[in-house]
Amino acid sequence: MSDTALIIVDVQNDFLPPSGSLAVPNGRAVLPVIEEMLGPEWEWGLVVASQDYHPPSHISFASSHPPHPPFSELELPKHDSRNATYTQTLWPDHCVQGTPGAEIEASLGEAFKKRGGVRLVRKGTDPRIEAYSAFEGEVLSESYPAPPDAEPPKRVPNGPSALTDFLRDSDIERTVIVGLATDYCVNQTAISSILSGFSTALLTPAMRGISPEGTAATLTALEGMGGAIIGRDGNGEGWQFQLHEWLK
Repeated sequence: MSDTALIIVDVQNDFLPPSGSLAVPNGRAVLPVIEEMLGPEWEWGLVVASQDYHPPSHISFASSHPPHPPFSELELPKHDSRNATYTQTLWPDHCVQGTPGAEIEASLGEAFKKRGGVRLVRKGTDPRIEAYSAFEGEVLSESYPAPPDAEPPKRVPNGPSALTDFLRDSDIERTVIVGLATDYCVNQTAISSILSGFSTALLTPAMRGISPEGTAATLTALEGMGGAIIGRDGNGEGWQFQLHEWLK
């Protein structure tokens, strides 16, 4: 497993019920599975955890575009283009830098500390840019827990993704992706992983989505791109057995 990275996507307080501002339904169900994956039985080459980490007035916040309500869509100009536009879904304020909602869930954070060496990727830090994929973030120099003002290392502009570089420099060839939400940030992270050339698996017991329909469509599309979907078929073998088989 030394060539395999576990990528844990956005298991943060604001994405968790009952009080998260953008809670994923039944999101807390991923916690015991991910914590088991951090145990000594699983000898990952790397463990990476992404953190949605927005400044106030981020472009994705409905509060930045009054009177438009949360969950509506708005056509906005791309920040790096004079003419191009894109459709932005507007969200409630969430995962604001330095707030409790942006923090990794407490029991998972303790599991990170116990394991040691878990690297954080912070994404969505530019107020002008939405970023769903962990591959759009920056890998911090410090392992978890990192302070709110931790800086990523400098890198060449317009080069490969910081996470892609980090994984390749660490001799990673495969990724296992878990977290929240299946049909948004997990999906985009998996797409990035596949397109970056990593053999990619998703463990469904350690993921939850916003909607059943979106989740099903996401898994079908990722499977069509070559991603392995583990734990979905319900054949009684258990996710541990299936994941070990994929990792052989």
